[in-house]
Amino acid sequence: TFIGRSTDLPDVKQFPREIMQWSADAIFGPAFDSWNKQITDSGSGRSGGRQTLVFQGKSCGISGGVGESLVLPPSEKETQQASQSTMPKFELKENDYVLGKRKIGGNAQSIVRGGFLHHTSFLWDWDQINMEYLTLPDKRPEYRGDRSHDDFLVRLKDHYGKHSAKNSLFTHVKKATGEGFDLEEMSLNDVLKIANDKFGGLQEWFDSKCRTRIVKL
Repeated sequence: TFIGRSTDLPDVKQFPREIMQWSADAIFGPAFDSWNKQITDSGSGRSGGRQTLVFQGKSCGISGGVGESLVLPPSEKETQQASQSTMPKFELKENDYVLGKRKIGGNAQSIVRGGFLHHTSFLWDWDQINMEYLTLPDKRPEYRGDRSHDDFLVRLKDHYGKHSAKNSLFTHVKKATGEGFDLEEMSLNDVLKIANDKFGGLQEWFDSKCRTRIVKL
């Protein structure tokens, strides 16, 4: 969740689509690029081709010296595996964050005069049984078409789970945020102290200033 002030972000227009474009360009896009690069670099220690060790004479019809290492082109299978491991690009499509053409999270904005709260929930995993209860909504983004939820959504785990833990996303978001802002890390106790000093505590703030209300049915 990002809490922004118009005085600090004067170039960000206070509308949902514009706020999402800002976070996609300034934070999440660079974060996913960094995450992809880390995964790619971690697998680049191997040579781009297969190696054969040539001793005296010839090996496979190729002349070489003693102990000479020859790099052969990757096989067709290796080329296909490398292509399959390419991560789809993160982008903002209509009002959704996507990897390729599949949605990876939900968003919500609360906008007030002089500021906004921008929240995103990324889909790392889900219970397939729960997904079966969802029906195709009447109102849906154009890029979705008539795709079912299984074809429209994608788990981050499906692309990143084999290479890193889900907490890696927060590491790269933090890194990307630090490139554009001065970061100051605070503990939960620090935050609660600020809430107590400025608002008289979270409960007082919730009762007097929070726009959310609990309604008893």
